[in-house]
Amino acid sequence: MRTHNNARMTASEFETRIVEWARQRADVVALIQIGSRVQAGKSDAWSDWDFHLISTRPQRYYCTDWLAEIAPPWCAYGERTLRGASKVSAVFEGGLEADFVLLMSWQMKLVYWCMRHPNWVDRMPARLHRGILETREILLGSGYRVLIGGKGWETRLTALDVPWPYLRMSVEEFSEHAAAFWQKSVWVAKKIARPEPRSAMHWLHKLIINHVYALLEEEAWLAGRVARPEALKAEKWLDARRLEQTVIETGTGQRGLARALLAEICLFEEVSQSVAASRGFALPDYSAVAAWLRAELAKVSDRVGGG
Repeated sequence: MRTHNNARMTASEFETRIVEWARQRADVVALIQIGSRVQAGKSDAWSDWDFHLISTRPQRYYCTDWLAEIAPPWCAYGERTLRGASKVSAVFEGGLEADFVLLMSWQMKLVYWCMRHPNWVDRMPARLHRGILETREILLGSGYRVLIGGKGWETRLTALDVPWPYLRMSVEEFSEHAAAFWQKSVWVAKKIARPEPRSAMHWLHKLIINHVYALLEEEAWLAGRVARPEALKAEKWLDARRLEQTVIETGTGQRGLARALLAEICLFEEVSQSVAASRGFALPDYSAVAAWLRAELAKVSDRVGGG
């Protein structure tokens, strides 16, 4: 297949090249575009392109060599998503960015077929049930458009119109987030006290994304707002109070890091109590570790000087 020179490539030309490339691949049975670029008035010059690439041989695309058949990429890499799917991401000339989630065709056919039968949920394997709910959350939350696949795949995706309960956090997941938050907070506090400010800053940000935002997302769903993972478009689904609480300023100064962690502790306590009350979850008693953290961090945050 011929490669392209992508000099002065427009957004429209870029999308056309992707579709043309996929049409020439016999194993690609469907290309489904998702995200802001399929929603009228939602995309801007900084929006990337997101696709579900459904193939009979998705493993062919785990490497990144094939991207040059679309246009010469500046950089590209593959990874596993939080949901366990394989994804290839690339940046092309002009900063044009595309993400391809690689999916096995028979598995997605099964997902959409079973999606039409929510009354069979008790007979479904847990992994299939979760796959259905995650697929619905992604496509219904971000919008979608079938670019390749024709009537067959368009008909399959009408299964999204069948009502299902939203995927919600289980009590086990809630407990894991709570325990991990407090354990990692002790780790960050010790890094601050040593001091190892750059390591502390690194782990503080991971703490926020992995655990604080996981509960903020759940809280938003419970309030009827469409939340997205990894804080994506959080400005649109956090309420005014949470927006204010999530303005966290960090640097390499001990005092600033200590105060940032204290603020996260306060936020996590509040949002975990909110989610537990709404879902009827039992919230373990973490008052002892919380008190220790506040005492140790106060020694740093109240210190004169130190940033």
